[in-house]
Amino acid sequence: MRNHKVAIQGGIASFHDIAARNYFGEDITIDECGTFKEVCQKIEQNSVDFGIIAIENKIAGSILLNYHWIDLFDLHIIGEVYLPLEMDLLAQPGKTLSDITEVISHPMAIGQCQEFLATQSQIRVTEYKDTSTSAKFVAEKTDGSLAVIGSATLAKTYQLEIIRSGISDETNNYTRFYILTKHPDTVENANKASVSFSLRDELGTLADILTVFKENHLNLSKIQSVPVPNKPTEYAFHVDLSFDEKAPLEEALKSIEAHTKRIKILGIYEGGQLTL
Repeated sequence: MRNHKVAIQGGIASFHDIAARNYFGEDITIDECGTFKEVCQKIEQNSVDFGIIAIENKIAGSILLNYHWIDLFDLHIIGEVYLPLEMDLLAQPGKTLSDITEVISHPMAIGQCQEFLATQSQIRVTEYKDTSTSAKFVAEKTDGSLAVIGSATLAKTYQLEIIRSGISDETNNYTRFYILTKHPDTVENANKASVSFSLRDELGTLADILTVFKENHLNLSKIQSVPVPNKPTEYAFHVDLSFDEKAPLEEALKSIEAHTKRIKILGIYEGGQLTL
């Protein structure tokens, strides 16, 4: 298999980097992006072969804007990765918690450690671009007063030390990532579909659609309402459906067309496995 070029949000040793290597293996070229939008733009422009973006975290919840980017750039989901997370507090070698005056990290990482941070009233918390860039900045800080929330992989990469381990609000924390490409692909062993739709303005429409899914023996593993840009009172719904056979999925999607203004299949792919 040729070396794929994969766009990620963040840098080397970030959670996106780890997730990309878990899915594709080590023989890939990483294209580091500053934002999720940039990841999606590079896929749309054919600057990369694939992209990977976080879509939800067990603690912090869904990243709603990423649903928008997938739709706006007309991208296709071809797979997913569940990445177990253990959040640690990292600082320069030899530093202790009492030396730290500020903690920086990506907003999603910060959001997963609120209980620990609430006990550290002397420490200022600052959102930063991503965990990898944050770790690099901490490593280069001359007075050693900064710490970063991140992973043990991040500590090893940037020669930092873990001064507090396991600071997530919950154990068994994880983030789910979508694997994206510009062109749809036929995925062998597909057992999951991601679909987006907006409803007709009729009473009970969503209930009717959910009934169709049930009657066709589709397992609804995710339903997320997403605001429609420039339409303040309108929402689209993103659903993830698990299935054993593709025929019932096709029948269900055909049946719900009568209840929707717009329906779009974002991807039919093999679902990832969560191992904690």
